[in-house]
Parts: sequence; structure tokens; C-alpha cells
Amino acid sequence: MNQEGATAVMTHKIVDYPTMSGPAIYRIRVRGRLDADMSERLEGMRIESLARGDGKAESVLEGRILDQAALAGVLNKLYELHLPVMAVDCLGGSDGE
Repeated sequence: MNQEGATAVMTHKIVDYPTMSGPAIYRIRVRGRLDADMSERLEGMRIESLARGDGKAESVLEGRILDQAALAGVLNKLYELHLPVMAVDCLGGSDGE
């Protein structure tokens, strides 16, 4: 907060902003353990399971997602698996490789 009590807004430059219909690279962090064999059900995203210092499990999914509808599908599958989403980061647009 600043001196007037207002919350400061962080600004940063977005280099490659995703669109609703274009592909982008995403990283999704969830609480809980996901096996690598779930990759196919999650748009082929690479899955890494991590053990936190407090003994709780986290999984990180990373990969190219075709569009926002496919991203919503991945998030819905994670919801159906009862895995709380901790973060979703767009790592940049993808030009179709």
C-alpha cells in the first residue's frame, strides 16, 4: 500500500500476448500428484511431480495449448480430478511450430 492507503499496481511488459483463438505455451501448477500417464488427457502437457518441503505434493504441467477453449478443458479436467489449481502462467504465444 502507498501512503494514501491505495494498493500499488505492478506493471510489466507483455512480450507475446495470447489470443482467444491462437496457441500459447502454458505452465499450470496444482496441489497434488499427477502421474505422467495423464498427459494425453491433459492436451499432451508435460507433467512433473514435486515434493514440497512440508511433505505435500505439487504437480507442474507445461506445454503448448491450442487455444483458450483447450485451456478451459485442461482446467476443467483438473477440477474433475479434485486438484486445486495454484497458478496458471502464460509463457508466451506459439506460432504453430
